[in-house]
Order: sequence, then C-alpha cells, then structure tokens
Amino acid sequence: MTEQPSSVSSTSTATRRHVLLGAAGAGVAGLAGCLGGDDEGNGGNDGNGGNGNGNGGNGSSGLSGTIDASGSNTVAPITAWAGENFEEAYPDTLVDVAPEGTGAGFQEFCRQNSDVQSASRMITDDEVDLCSENDVNYGFLEVGLDGLAVVKNSENDWVEDITLDELKRVWEFESDVQTWSDIRPEWPDREIALHARDSASGTFDYFTENVIGERGLIRDDYSATSQTNEIMGAVADNVDGFGWGGLGYLREIEDDQPIEAVPVESDADGGFYLPTEQNIEDGLYSPLARPLFAFFNIASLEERTDLIGSFAQFYTNGAQDYARDQGFYAAPDAATEENNDKIDEWLEEVGASIDDLTVERE
Repeated sequence: MTEQPSSVSSTSTATRRHVLLGAAGAGVAGLAGCLGGDDEGNGGNDGNGGNGNGNGGNGSSGLSGTIDASGSNTVAPITAWAGENFEEAYPDTLVDVAPEGTGAGFQEFCRQNSDVQSASRMITDDEVDLCSENDVNYGFLEVGLDGLAVVKNSENDWVEDITLDELKRVWEFESDVQTWSDIRPEWPDREIALHARDSASGTFDYFTENVIGERGLIRDDYSATSQTNEIMGAVADNVDGFGWGGLGYLREIEDDQPIEAVPVESDADGGFYLPTEQNIEDGLYSPLARPLFAFFNIASLEERTDLIGSFAQFYTNGAQDYARDQGFYAAPDAATEENNDKIDEWLEEVGASIDDLTVERE
C-alpha cells in the first residue's frame, strides 16, 4: 500500500547526535547503531526514553536482526536515538543508520537497499516513480517537527532580523548579493560567507522550494555540504558567516560557540520570529518549520514482520520523546494516532496484526 505524497495534507549521556556531529564530511558511509557496549549505548539511562519504550526490554523475546536505515542527515539523530533505545531493549538487534541525505537515501530506499528511510521532506514524484520501477511498496510515519534555522555569527551585531524576500534575494539562482550592504544599505560593505546544505538534502529541497520558490534552484557560489554541523561550525568561526540548516544542530552548539538564529519574517502574520518550540508548534515560524518522516519498506515488513514491525511500533511509541531528546519538536498527538493506524494497515497488508509483534502499543 504505497502512500502517495498527496496523502499528507496536515500534519544524557552521550547520544547518537554526538556521533553524527563527529562524523563530519560527505564521506560518511554509515553509522552503526549497535553501540551498547560503549558510552553511547548507555543513552537510555538518562531517563529520556531509554527505558525500552516498547516493553520486554530484557532481550529474552528472541527479537533479533539488523535494520538498515538510510536517509536524512537531519532526521538521522531521531532515528538513531530510537535505534539505540531499541537495541538496549533488544540486545540482539542492530539499527544501522547511514545519514547520507534525504535525496541520496531515497535512491537507496527505492532500490530495495534499505528497510527504513529517514526523510526531512515528502517523497518526490521522481522518487515515487523510482520506487515503482523497483517494486518498492512503502508507508511513512511522522516522527517529529523541525525548524530550519537561519544563522549568523554572534559577533554580527547588524543583522537583527531578515525578511523572506531578503532571504530569497540572497539565495536565488544568479543572485547579485555578495556583501551585507547588498541586502540592506546600512549593513557593512563586507563579503558574506555563505554556507548551506547540498542538493542531496531534503533540507535543501525544502528551503529552495519554500523560500526561493522552486525546488533545487539556488545560487552556485556558496559552500555546500551534506553535514549540517559543518555549516554551523563555519558560521561560528567567521563573523561574516551566514547560512541555514536543521535547527537541532544549532541547539547542539549555541551555548558553547558564537552562533545564533536570526528572527525570520513569518508568512503567517508578517512578524519576525525565532525558531522556538512555541513559535514552531503555534505555526508562527512559517514557512521554515516542517514535519519529519520515517518511511518503511513493506517488503522488509513482510519478510521480517516482528523485527521491522516492532521497530516501527517502538519508534512510534517513543517518537515524541526521541524528537525532543535530540533537539527537535514533538509531532502532535494526532500524528501518533495516525501512525498507529498506518502500522495496523501495513500489518494487515502482510497478513499480520499488532498482536504478532514483540513490541506492544502504548
């Protein structure tokens, strides 16, 4: 039962995020989820969802196997934290997270090369076609909310806010904005150092579509990377740094490094807002707030019903906590209810039910 894009109209101790931040560079091929014997495998002991969140966490159930998770660099910390808690509850399992970007991840997922696909945007028509060509049937869960942070160096004392039109002028294709004064005449006549995500990223797709007006259309003279932590680090290192990326990565470093979010004009009421929890959940930080997704391969569910189904239910049970633990925001309760309904439909499609899973519904 492939779900089409039109079906979505609404919406510690060391954690795996630190591993992702340390794995800088586009050459990251994979992030092993089974770290139970190391410090990072103890993340569940901080009381933030690490108590199993899915019942039977003594490893005696016989639940075992590897789950390959491709996809979004932004959503990877949520999926990885869910995976780490799953492994702690069921020590014979491994959730192997490869944060290569939403677009690159869909190329793997739609070729039957992964079981789960983290995504910071909805699947595109081209990706739907690719999945169809390879007989990949899938469904998706909403696992959190994120804001895209527009960031500046904290020593930058001239940028107090920015309009959507100004953001578009800075980032649009063949932009003539090179200095701060090109944005507003009263700002310094100094060159801007631009940093942002590359074209393999769902964050890139979302920003270009919702700020510039066309997906993929952007200037080509900025520093592009698949790693959001590189963007944040570069801006923190340069008073003229300016960029955007997933909010969770800003939250990781803003208390220790000279970087901060810029209030952005809202298309909801014209005010200027920071990406706070209240502004995001109240719909004021728009258009730079978005739902986050985890796609599941139905063939994987059919082949390993208990393992894949139990992880899907485990992820849903704790998704609100996992998102908050990793610096994101919780999807609404209605999304959790809808996720449970979807899991029931997927299980029915493969001839099973929730009663066949080791992990119970909470």
